[in-house]
Amino acid sequence: MTEGEAKPQVEIVVVGATDSAHASPKSDDIPVVSTEVFADKAKQKQLKFTIDPAINEGSESGSSSVRELPIADLEKEPQFDHYRNALSIKRQIIPRRPSLKQLHGVEWDQDQESIPLPSQKVPIEAEKKKLGWIEGVLIRCVLNIIGVMLYLRISWVAAQAGLLLGSVVLLLSSAIVFLTALSMSAICTNGKIRGGGTYFIISRSLGPDFGGSIGIIFAVANAVSAAVYLAGFADTVLEVMKNHNAYIVDGGVNDIRIIGWITAVLLLAVVCAGLNFESKAQIVLLIVLIVSLLNYFAGLCMSPTTLQRAQGITGFNGTTLTDNSLPDWRGETFASVLAVYFPAATGFLAGANISGDLKEPEKAIPKGTIIGVTITSILYLAVLWLTGATCVRDASGLVEDLNNGMLSACAINQTCNYGLHNYYHILEIEGAWGPLITAGVFSSTLSSALASTVSAPKVLQAVARDRIFPYIGFFAKGSKKSDEPVRGYLLTFAITVGIIAIGDINQIAPLISNFFMASYALINYACFDASFAKSPGFRPAFKFYNMWLSLLGAFTCTVMMFFISWVNALITVIFIMLLYVYLTRRKPDVNWGDSTQANSFKNAVQNMLKLQTTQDHVKTYRPMILLLTGNPCKRKQMVNFVSNITRNQGMLICGQVLLAPLDDSTLQARQHFSQKIVWWLKKRHIRAFYYSYLANNLQEGVLALLQLCGMGKLSPNIMIMGFKNDWDTSDYAVIKEYFLLIHCGFDFNKGVGILRIPNSAKAPAEKETKAFMEIFNSERQQPNLLRTSADDRLDGRSSICTSQSVESFAVFAERLMPTDSERKRAKSTTERNNVFSVRTGQVVKRDIQDEKNKANADPRCHTASSSSSLSEASARSQFEIEVLDNEEKKKHAILSITKLRRKASMEKTSKVAVENFQKRIKKAVIDVWWLYDDGGLSILIPHLLSQEGYLENAKLRVFTIVKRSDVFDDEQSKLIILLNKLRIKFNKVNVYAEDRIQDNEETLRLFHELISKFKVPNKTVGQMEEPAASVLVDDVELATFRSTTERIMKARNLLLTHSKNANLIIVTIPVPRKKALSASLYLAWLELLSRDLPLTFLLRGNQEPVLTFYS
Repeated sequence: MTEGEAKPQVEIVVVGATDSAHASPKSDDIPVVSTEVFADKAKQKQLKFTIDPAINEGSESGSSSVRELPIADLEKEPQFDHYRNALSIKRQIIPRRPSLKQLHGVEWDQDQESIPLPSQKVPIEAEKKKLGWIEGVLIRCVLNIIGVMLYLRISWVAAQAGLLLGSVVLLLSSAIVFLTALSMSAICTNGKIRGGGTYFIISRSLGPDFGGSIGIIFAVANAVSAAVYLAGFADTVLEVMKNHNAYIVDGGVNDIRIIGWITAVLLLAVVCAGLNFESKAQIVLLIVLIVSLLNYFAGLCMSPTTLQRAQGITGFNGTTLTDNSLPDWRGETFASVLAVYFPAATGFLAGANISGDLKEPEKAIPKGTIIGVTITSILYLAVLWLTGATCVRDASGLVEDLNNGMLSACAINQTCNYGLHNYYHILEIEGAWGPLITAGVFSSTLSSALASTVSAPKVLQAVARDRIFPYIGFFAKGSKKSDEPVRGYLLTFAITVGIIAIGDINQIAPLISNFFMASYALINYACFDASFAKSPGFRPAFKFYNMWLSLLGAFTCTVMMFFISWVNALITVIFIMLLYVYLTRRKPDVNWGDSTQANSFKNAVQNMLKLQTTQDHVKTYRPMILLLTGNPCKRKQMVNFVSNITRNQGMLICGQVLLAPLDDSTLQARQHFSQKIVWWLKKRHIRAFYYSYLANNLQEGVLALLQLCGMGKLSPNIMIMGFKNDWDTSDYAVIKEYFLLIHCGFDFNKGVGILRIPNSAKAPAEKETKAFMEIFNSERQQPNLLRTSADDRLDGRSSICTSQSVESFAVFAERLMPTDSERKRAKSTTERNNVFSVRTGQVVKRDIQDEKNKANADPRCHTASSSSSLSEASARSQFEIEVLDNEEKKKHAILSITKLRRKASMEKTSKVAVENFQKRIKKAVIDVWWLYDDGGLSILIPHLLSQEGYLENAKLRVFTIVKRSDVFDDEQSKLIILLNKLRIKFNKVNVYAEDRIQDNEETLRLFHELISKFKVPNKTVGQMEEPAASVLVDDVELATFRSTTERIMKARNLLLTHSKNANLIIVTIPVPRKKALSASLYLAWLELLSRDLPLTFLLRGNQEPVLTFYS
C-alpha cells in the first residue's frame, strides 16, 4: 500500500454481548463482537465505529478478520427474560441477571446464570392455542352485550322515554361502560395479564382483600347469570312452541326447567370440548346474530303490508318520528327505564374474563373491549331511533280500525295489543322474515349463557390458585392437555341446574346485575387508586385514561347500583364487606405490589414530612423506645414488657449490635436474620421495628443506633436496656463499656431505662425460647447460621455475656443448601480458628473459654481491646455455616421436634404467660418511686401501663422522699394536687422524710460489699489507665457523692418494706455525672435499688416535660 493511498476502514457494528461461548481474543486482534444478532435486525440499536487496519498489521489473522469484542465477562445486556417472574413460568430454564454481589467481586458461579427447572418442555401456556383480539375479545363482547334487550325491550324504551330521553338513557349507560373500559384498559396494559380476568385485574391493583371478595362474587354472578340466560332462552322456546300448540309436560314452569336443563348439558359439552371449539360455536352464533340484524334492516327498507300497518308499522315517517320524540310515561319513570335497560350494557367483560387464553391480553383486551362497546352502543342507538321512526306507540292490530282511522283509539281504554308500548316483538314484525329475528334472540341468549359458563370457572380457578380462600384448592387444577378448569365447569353446571330448578328467577336477576355493577365500580376505583398513589410501578401503555374519570366511573357505578335497586345494592355491599373483613382478618400471605401498598408508602412519607415541620408539644408526647435487645427472640420477656408501654401509644424499635467484619457472608446473614426477626415480631403480634448494626464494638454500634434508627420525628426518645446482673464480677473493660452505654443515652438527650427481671421469671421463658428456636430451625431443615451478637450482653433476664463468656446462638436464616465450596470454607475456617464445637445445637467458644480459665487468678487484667471486641477471625467464624448432613441427625431432629412440641404444650401455663408479661394480672399493683423530677416520664410510663396490657387497671401507688421532715405534709399535699391536675389516676401517695428513715445495717453491709471490690487508695485513680480509671472509686469520690448514696440506701430500705409484693416497681434513678462519677459507684446504686425485688424498671427522663396540666 502506497503512502498516498487511502487506508481501508473496517466497519464495526456493536449489537451487544451474547451468551455464546467464544475463544478469548488475542491482544493484537481487532476488537469486534460476535456476529450473532436478533431475529429482527430493524429493532436493534447499532453503534458503528471504524478501526484503522494499520493497527493490526502483522497480526496472524489480518486486518479484516472478525473477532469477539470482550465487552464484559459478567455484565449482561437488557434481556426480556430477566424481567420475567420465574415462578410463573413452568418447565423452562430462565436466564438470570448476575447479582450485585457477583458483579462486585464474588467469584462468578456458572450455576447461577439461569434457574434450572426439571425439564425443558414447552410450557402449558404455549402448548394450547391462544385467541386473538377479534375472536377472543371483540366477538365475545358484542355477543354478550347484544342480548334480548335489543330484540324485546329497546322499542319499549322508545315508547316510555321517547327518542330524546331514550337516547340519554342509552348514552348514559354507554358512558359508564366506556369509562370502565378505559380504566380496565389502563390496568391491563400495566404489565402482563394472566388468567382470572376481572378478579386478576382488581386483586393485583387493590390487593387480595378487595380482589378476593370480588373474585368469589364475580364467579357466583357469572354462574347464576348462565342460569338466567338459559331460563330466558327456555322461555322464548316455550313461546314459540305455544304458537304452534306444542308443549313437553304442562306448557309451564316444568317445560322451562326441562328445556333449560337440556341446553345446560349441551353448553357443558361445548365448553368441555375446549376453548377453541367454544370459540367456533361463538362465531356460529355471531353469524346467526348478524343475519338476524341484517334481516331486520332489510325489513325496514320494505314498504309495510296492510297487516303491518294495522299493527302500528308506518315505515319511515316524519310524523311518527315527531310523535315519539318526547316521553310518554305510563307507570314508569326515567329511573325505572334506566334500571331496566342498564343491565344490557354490562356484558363487556366477556373477553377480559378469559384473559389467560388470549395471545396478548394486554393488547387484546383494550382494543377488543373498546371497539365492542363502541359498536354495540351505536347499534342500540340506531335500533332505538329506527323503531321510534317507523312504529307508533299504540295500535289495535285490526285492519278495520286502520281503514276507519281509529288505529290508536284503543289507547284511551288501554286495550291496544300492538305498538311500541304494548308489543315487545316489534323487531320481529318489522323484519323481512320473522323467524330469523327469533333465531337472533336464541343466538344472543345462548352466546351470553356460553360466555358466563366459561367465565365463572376461569375466575374460580384463578381465585383457587392464589390460595387466599381455604377449601377451594380443588378447583385450581386444570386439565392436563390445555389447563381447562373442568372441575369448575362441573360446579358451574351444578349451580346452573339448581337455579333453573327454582323456576322463577326474576328476583335473582337484579341482584346479579348489582354484583356485576360492584365489579365495575371496583375496576374504576382500582385505576383511580393506582394513579392517585403515584406509584412508579403504575406505567400503563394505554394513555387514554384519566384518574378523575375513573373516580367518576366508580361513583356512577355505585350510584347506579342503588338507583336500580337499593335493597339489592345493600345486599351486595354487605356481602362484599363480609368477605373483605374475612380476608382482612385471615391476612393472605401474598404480595402483589398493589396500590394499597403504594398508598401506605405515600401516606407514610407525607405524614413524616408533615411531622418534620410540626413543632413538638408536650401534649402530643409519645414514648418512642429504642430497646437494646440483642436477639429479640432470646429477650422475649424484655420485648413483651416494653411492648406493653408502646402498644397503640408509641413506637418500639428493637436494636441489635452485631460484632462482625463487613463481608458478603455477614451482610447476607444479617439480611436473612432481619427478615426472620420481623416475621417473629409479626407472629407474636408485637408492633415493633427491628434494626441491626454491624460494628467493631458495642459502644460504636449503640451510638450508631441512637443516631440512625428511626426517621425524622419518629426517632427514639427513650433508650432501654437490660440490667447487668454480674457487673461486680466482670472485667473493668466490660463494666466501663456498659456504663458508657448509659452515658450515651443521656448524651443524645434520651430518657434511659434499665429493666431488671428477677431470676424467678427466667426458666420458663428460657425453655420456651430454646424450644421455639430449635423447632423453627429443624422444621425448615435449614443449616443454622451461628454467630454472636454484641448486645447479647444487654440481657434483661440474665447476666451479660462478655467477650470472656460469649453467649452464642443459632440465628434463623432462610437460605438454600450451601454449595460444596461453602461447606469446605466453613469447615476449614472452623478448624483454623478452633472456635466452634457443635454439640446438640450448642456453640462453645473454645479460645475465649480458655482465656477465661487463665484469667481466674486476676479477672480484671484484660485490656479494653481484648475484652470489648472479638478478633476478626473469631467474628468471621460466628457467621460460618455448619451443615448437618448426617441422616441420623436429621431423624433425631424430627424426633426432637415432636418432643419439644409436647413439652412446649405442657409448659404453656398461665404462670408462664404472666411471667412473659402477656396475660393480664388481676388486682395488679404498680409502685412508682418518684425520687427525682425527670420531666414526668417516671409517672407517665406507669400510667400507660395501667391503661392496657398485662397491667391494665393496676393500682398506682406513688412514693417519694423529701429531704426534711418539716416540709413533709406540705410536699405530700402538693404531690396529690399535681397528680390530680395531671389527670393521673392513683391509688395512694406516700411521702417520706429522709431524716426520719432509719438506717439498715444489711443495706450498709451490701453497699460496702459491692464497693469494696473496686475501692482503691486516694489519688491513685487519676494515675491509672483506662478502663480501670473509669471503674474504680476512692474515698474522695465516695465523700463527694455521700448524700446521694445515703438517699439511695434509704430508698432501698423503703423498697424492701413497701414494694416487696408489687407486680412492678418503677424507680427514678439519678443522672450519672460525667468525669466525676465512677462506673462501680453508679452501678452499685442501681444494684441497691433493684436487688431482691420484684420486676424493677429503673428509669430517668431527659428533664424535658412529658406531662402538663394545661389544656
